[in-house]
Amino acid sequence: MNLTDRLYEAAKPIWDGYLTQPFVKELGEGTLSEERFRFYMVQDYRYLLQYAKVFAMGVVKTEDERLMTRFSYMVHDTLDGEMNIHKAYMSRLGITEEEVATTKSALANQSYTSYMLDEAYKGGPLEILVAVLSCAWSYQMIGEHHKTIPGALEHPLFGEWVQGYSSKEYCETTQEIIDLVNELGKDVTPEREEHLKEIFVNCSRYEQYFWDMAYAAIPE
Repeated sequence: MNLTDRLYEAAKPIWDGYLTQPFVKELGEGTLSEERFRFYMVQDYRYLLQYAKVFAMGVVKTEDERLMTRFSYMVHDTLDGEMNIHKAYMSRLGITEEEVATTKSALANQSYTSYMLDEAYKGGPLEILVAVLSCAWSYQMIGEHHKTIPGALEHPLFGEWVQGYSSKEYCETTQEIIDLVNELGKDVTPEREEHLKEIFVNCSRYEQYFWDMAYAAIPE
């Protein structure tokens, strides 16, 4: 198995629960409340600003020009690609830039991004890629699953989200991260692999917490 296969196996019990989490399930079914989705969009936008910084650390942490270029493209893909989905939604939901700037990050959000940045500061390019992998990969998994639900792609509010995270372009970006992790981790030592698994499992757990946070923040 490749390194990413082994990382996935380590976190599989967590991943198996994503599709049954209320926020994720209701988003796919089209029954999620607009208030919950609005709260999530603001928090996820704030998350992505920090997510881009993790990729930016990759530029600092490598002397390999090819890898440096790839990390810079990943910063661009986040700020001018993935975040465009959010900006379109923000306009439709009446979310202003001032609201995003003045809203505090929820505790689960702050803890997650602080953990990723800490691992990025302490580690190298491989640790950085593993820290972002669970987010990128699990969103693709959820998007591709929701794509199979009748009407999900055409839903007037959530369809664009499903389309974005199941799109060819998004899947290619995720595959690039997977390929780089396998390339850089080809001859990783057992000790380092255990730490990489710890990072991947922790970030997978943070993804779980993020979905729970987004649902519980707005009461019934």
